[in-house]
Amino acid sequence: MKKCLVLLLALLICAAGAQAEALEPNPTLEPVQPLRSCRIRAVGDLMVHKKQLEIAKQADGSYDFHPQYALIADSLADADYTIANLETTIGQYENRPYSGFPMFNTPESLLDAVKDAGVDFLTLANNHMLDRYFEGMVKTADNVEAWGFDFGGANRTPQEKEKLNIVEVNGIRLGFLCYTQMTNGMEDWSNAAVKEYGVNYLRKADLPGEVAALRQAGADVVIAIPHWGEEYFRRPQSYIVTWAKKMVAAGVDVVLGSHPHMVQPVEFVEAEGHRGLVAYSLGNFIDNMLKRYTDSGIILEFTVQETQDGGFAITNVGIVPVYCWKQDANIQTVASLKYLDEPPEGMSSGTWQRMKDSYWELRDLIDDSIPMLVE
Repeated sequence: MKKCLVLLLALLICAAGAQAEALEPNPTLEPVQPLRSCRIRAVGDLMVHKKQLEIAKQADGSYDFHPQYALIADSLADADYTIANLETTIGQYENRPYSGFPMFNTPESLLDAVKDAGVDFLTLANNHMLDRYFEGMVKTADNVEAWGFDFGGANRTPQEKEKLNIVEVNGIRLGFLCYTQMTNGMEDWSNAAVKEYGVNYLRKADLPGEVAALRQAGADVVIAIPHWGEEYFRRPQSYIVTWAKKMVAAGVDVVLGSHPHMVQPVEFVEAEGHRGLVAYSLGNFIDNMLKRYTDSGIILEFTVQETQDGGFAITNVGIVPVYCWKQDANIQTVASLKYLDEPPEGMSSGTWQRMKDSYWELRDLIDDSIPMLVE
C-alpha cells in the first residue's frame, strides 16, 4: 500500500512538472538575417569625339545624346549599381566651343543620356580631366554632382580630397579609390591647386593607408579605378601588373582599369594573402576611334556577396561584349553577342562581320572561365 502511494505521488509530481513546462512560453528565436549582396556592372571610356557632338546637335542648337546610348541602356541599367569612366569635361568653358579630341569638352546634356542609361558612379580621374584646366574640372564635378551621380578622382577643395568615398548599395558599403597616371601635362598649365589636391594621381597614392582608412570607416569592399597604362595595347605592361598586385596586396577587392582604349585581360590576382578581381582595361565603351580593337569594349559584371562568416566575396563574374557601331547619322554601342545570328536593323553586312570578329577577339582574350553574357 505504501509503495502504491509513493508511486502515485511520483506520478502526480511528474504531471505537475509537465504542466508547468507546457505553460512556459517557447524561447523566442532570433530572426535569421539574409546574406547581403549587390550586382555591379562597370564599363570603360565614355568618350565624345567631334562626330559624336555633330550627331548630337539639334536644329535648335541643343544637344541630345540619348540615341547614342539607346541600344545599350538596358544592359547598363541591369545591375544594382553601374560604374563608368567619364573621359570628357562637362560644361562650356569661357567662350570656347565644345570640342572633341584632343581637348574634350561636352554639353551638360550628355549627363542626361548617361544617367538615363543607368550609370550611377563616374570616375573623373583620367588624362582628359584638365582639358579645360582646373576651372573646367571643377565645373565638371559640379555638373556631375548636380545630375545626381556619385563620383571620385577630382577634388574641388582640400576637404573633398580628404573625404572618404563610400557608397551604400543594398546595405553593403563600397569604398572607392580613383586615380589617374597622367593629365597630359595640363597640370603644368593649370592652377597650382591641381597638384596640391585637385587630381588623384596614381604616383601619389598611399595604397595601404587609403585602403585602411576606408576599412576603418566601415567599407565592406574596396574598389580601385585606375586610369593607367599605354594606349593601344591589348596586354598590360609589366609595371601595370605590378601596380595591380600592389593594390590587391593593400586590400583592394576589385580593380577597374582604363586608358589603353582596348580591352585587356580580366583575372583574379593573389597578393599578400588577399584575392582581388583585376580588369586591366575595360576598353572603350563609346567613341569614334577607327584603330582596330578600339571598336569593342566590355561591360564587366560581378556580385559582391556577403559570406557566412561576415566577410564579402567577389562572385559571379561575367562579361557583356560590346561593339561601337559607327554610322553616318549615329554612333551607338550594342551588345555584340546578342546580334551574332542577326544584325541590328540597318547594320551593313561588312559592319556586322566586323562586330562578329570583335566578339571572337574578346573571347580569345578573356579566359574561358569567365562567361560571356548576351546583354
